[in-house]
Amino acid sequence: MRQAAVSTAIAFGLALFLRPAAAQILTPTPSEWMDKLDREHNYLVSPSGHVHARGQVQAVDMGPGAASVTIMTEEMKSADGSIRMLAMEMLFHVTNRRMLKGLRPGDLMEFEAARLRNAVMITNIRKAR
Repeated sequence: MRQAAVSTAIAFGLALFLRPAAAQILTPTPSEWMDKLDREHNYLVSPSGHVHARGQVQAVDMGPGAASVTIMTEEMKSADGSIRMLAMEMLFHVTNRRMLKGLRPGDLMEFEAARLRNAVMITNIRKAR
């Protein structure tokens, strides 16, 4: 009797989960996913996993997907060694697209980056003075 009740509950739960409308509600958009990373990155990465660097903006992409910025960076190395990069031009995704407002190619900037979900992402940006 109890097994039947459990099986019925599981079947009902799967039916709700597998409905197309329910699947659309549960699937976050790239923007929602990035906003969640922005809120939670301090819990996901220790302070020693962050790197502070300077660079020059080469391009800014505020397209419909995840926002990104291409930067000519200086050499970067985090305290824990999880991020090591030579000076290079590289595209970085940002955890919050609002950081990119007002940035233009040629701007000098300071930024903070961390390894989030196996990608080095920018968690904070400010124009250099």
